[in-house]
Amino acid sequence: MSAGTLRQTWLAEGRADVPADAVEAGLWEELAEEAERLEPFAVVRHNQRPGLLAMRDGSITSPQRCTVHPGGAALRALAQSKALADVAAEATGAPTMTAIRFGFKYYQPTDYMHVHRDDGKFEITFSAALTSGLGAMGWLPNLRWLTTAEVVGRLAETPYPDGDAFPIQYRALTGFDGSRIPHWRAPLDSESREVLVTVCFTDLSV
Repeated sequence: MSAGTLRQTWLAEGRADVPADAVEAGLWEELAEEAERLEPFAVVRHNQRPGLLAMRDGSITSPQRCTVHPGGAALRALAQSKALADVAAEATGAPTMTAIRFGFKYYQPTDYMHVHRDDGKFEITFSAALTSGLGAMGWLPNLRWLTTAEVVGRLAETPYPDGDAFPIQYRALTGFDGSRIPHWRAPLDSESREVLVTVCFTDLSV
């Protein structure tokens, strides 16, 4: 995908498809092995505070349950890859992009994440499934440019809104505007645990 197409898709839809050759096939194997090895050390993230909480940075927090780990050498290699930073810069129009948060998320059956917005510092969030049964994420790109108060007002009583499906691809990264577009993960309907990898970028030049 050309830089122009990346930028156009980002502006119009709030997402960015990462070319398959941006991540070496061998790195996916390393990521899968690393996620498996680090899982016993993952920390439970279980926010039970009901409703939506608007933060000063524009993010919105909400109830969720999963386990998380910041990863190791393989995930750092992905986060620090020039190819991924270039996709982030081309899509968002920023001069340079730096990964500031990344990690593995482990979802057991019935684990969930209510509708929310990501940290306001994140210009683009990339995600991919490391297992094959994770399924799509829900999102509402039509609410991308609403204020935090407007989003909370509309969705306060709706943990899983009637929105669009955002496919989380197996071993293929897709970027999205997670700090602006409300998104969520319905309770995992699976008999096995599934693993998500995420990498969030920001523009440190501003």
